[in-house]
Amino acid sequence: MAAQVAAIALVIASGVALFVATMAAYRSLRLSEEHYYQEQRFAEVWSSLARAPLSLAREIVALPGVAAADARIVEQAIIDVPGLLQPASALLVSIPPTAKHALNGIYVQSGRHIEAGRPGEVLVSGAFAEKNRLRPGDSLVAVISGRRVKLRIVGVALSPEHVMQVPPGGLSPDDRSFAVLWMARSELEGLSDLREAFNDLAVTLAPGAREAKVITGLDRLLEPYGGRGAYGRSSQMSHVMLEEHIEQLRSLALVVPSIFLLVAAFLVNVVLGRIVATEREQVGTLKAFGYSNLRVAAHYLEFAMIVVLFGIALGVAVGAWLGRIMAVFYATFFRFPVLIFRVELWVVAVASLIALGAAGAGALGTLKRVMALPPIVAMSPEVPVFSRTLLDRLGLPRLLTPTGRMIFRNVTRKPLRAALTAAGMALAVAVVVLGGSSADGIRRMEDVQFQVAQREDVAVNLSHLRPLGTARDFAALPGVRRAEPYRAVPARIGFAGATQDVALLGLPAGGVLRRVADTRYRLAAPVGNGALITSWLAQKFRLRRGDPLAIEIREGRRRIITTRVAGLIDEPLGESIYLEIASLDRLLGEPETYSGVNLLVDPERERELYSLLKRTPDAVAVRTRRGTLENFRGMTEKSLTFIREIEIVFSIIIAFGVVYNSARVALSERSRELATLRVLGFTRAEISGVLLGEIALLAVCAMPVGLVVGYALTGVVTSAMSSSRMHMPLIVETSTYAFAIVVFVVAAFVSALVVRRRLDTLDLVAALKARE
Repeated sequence: MAAQVAAIALVIASGVALFVATMAAYRSLRLSEEHYYQEQRFAEVWSSLARAPLSLAREIVALPGVAAADARIVEQAIIDVPGLLQPASALLVSIPPTAKHALNGIYVQSGRHIEAGRPGEVLVSGAFAEKNRLRPGDSLVAVISGRRVKLRIVGVALSPEHVMQVPPGGLSPDDRSFAVLWMARSELEGLSDLREAFNDLAVTLAPGAREAKVITGLDRLLEPYGGRGAYGRSSQMSHVMLEEHIEQLRSLALVVPSIFLLVAAFLVNVVLGRIVATEREQVGTLKAFGYSNLRVAAHYLEFAMIVVLFGIALGVAVGAWLGRIMAVFYATFFRFPVLIFRVELWVVAVASLIALGAAGAGALGTLKRVMALPPIVAMSPEVPVFSRTLLDRLGLPRLLTPTGRMIFRNVTRKPLRAALTAAGMALAVAVVVLGGSSADGIRRMEDVQFQVAQREDVAVNLSHLRPLGTARDFAALPGVRRAEPYRAVPARIGFAGATQDVALLGLPAGGVLRRVADTRYRLAAPVGNGALITSWLAQKFRLRRGDPLAIEIREGRRRIITTRVAGLIDEPLGESIYLEIASLDRLLGEPETYSGVNLLVDPERERELYSLLKRTPDAVAVRTRRGTLENFRGMTEKSLTFIREIEIVFSIIIAFGVVYNSARVALSERSRELATLRVLGFTRAEISGVLLGEIALLAVCAMPVGLVVGYALTGVVTSAMSSSRMHMPLIVETSTYAFAIVVFVVAAFVSALVVRRRLDTLDLVAALKARE
């Protein structure tokens, strides 16, 4: 039984390895994150404002629960990067000209820290520097508050505040065209006209302090200075996206290996049950010689546990090796200065307990049957059943060949055994569907967001609001075929103690460059007297069409506006609420204005347009759809595709293990019958047709069931991986179903070849010996 034991052990090892690998990688990233945050003193609360005197920082530090505060300057700018055609955007953050920072410490990868008295020196974020091949000593030209300034890079740095470099209003990190630049406070004060003032605040909390209470105190203190509302880490974009990716890995670690181990448990149950059935005479003999039910049952339990322990040992070894690869892979995205990897003992213990428990549960049914067999019954050959089934009465067997009738009758007269075998095969198909479907939802999200919803070539964010009528000025720029304005407003909604930061997006009526689409490619347009919200927000806050919607505006003068829910949209990405731009301005009580513009550009003239935008003082950020799509693919799709490839390998192993064991056990059960047929004159091909035909019939019945179960399992996984920002659609493409069928058929074919070889060498004398 070495081959069967190896196949079962491989199935169990697949589940254990996947659990150990994903959980070890998850814990590695979590420990690395905690270490990084602690070492660099990552802030816990932030607030932006219009302008406040620097002396206010003393009052902020005196607030109950505040341990330290950094009253700083943060500005947006357009930068011209050598070798980069399009304009890049940057977030400039003021820092002291010393390496020691009270909050949000800077880790200098290469070069040095900025120094006092050296104008134009900046540190640049590591991801941006790598993508654009920038090194200490290189120069950039930036437009800051309308001033054109030459900056000199003196160091490449990392910050816990910008692990994920997400541009303001962006959906994903943009390492190619969005930079974080750190500049001496004294210099940024002069460029932004904020001498002895600040417009951004970062705060860390005292031990035991309540975040909500500190936020309330900060809002009250900053409101006269244009405070836009404080928020905690749960709303800090870099942290939110980092947590989203780490938690996705945790969801995979909990859900997918559990499914694999359930399949392994089912396989142990089916295989062990059929092994016992083939050894019923030995069981009866042992009982007749005085062995107790408990001792006989313990024998088979020990057999199952030994197989499981082989699988656990192999799975832990492979999982530890694979977990390190996964941790290093993810660390390339997150850029932690230190990667802490260890396979914690509790991870191995949990994986082992799950595998042992699953196998034990799978063996219980078999052990009950072993203990229930009286010796006299067990020592007798199993009585054949020759009752006529409904299909027999309908005359179906008469339409078949003799071989076909043997296959048909063996399946229909032992329906439970056939059903269990088919169920095992169906689960094998299902796990292959699950392994291949994880990328389908990502591809659908990508297609909907960047092909159907966002159709602009370039989006330009403005430094200040402009009258709606001036949007035509952008249509006159070189290469612009169409220009559509939009208004983006940061906001927050809350109900029953829960809150969610969102973006209010005002779109022009009849616009074609920025549309609202769901995961089924259906379009929806904001109406003049209501708002479109995502299905995720509606579910979280129990909102329905027609319900009133209170929204806290977190821009300029903070206030509450009220509208109604005009419709729900199953949008794949983002946390936006959509309104008509004119309706949004009316709700805000402001004249018709816009904060950005979407452009459709002639590819032949984009160089000319980009050159002009690099010098435009009103622009603070320029985003291209092509660049955003590349970043989305580079981060989300690449990481999930990596996991998908691992899952597919283990899925193939499980599919082969299930089919091979089914065929081998069937051979053990029917070797006497097949040997008898050979003696009666049947050829090797004909007896192979009897056995393999039965396996093929069950496989054909199992495939459609497996596809349905695979779809259901995909739903469980996509639900676990969805978050507030990324709403994974339940999509399984036809190609994934086809791939699962091909894998299963190949596994069945290889198993058939192995079993056929054993049939060709079947010892007829041994198979036909009297069983007394």
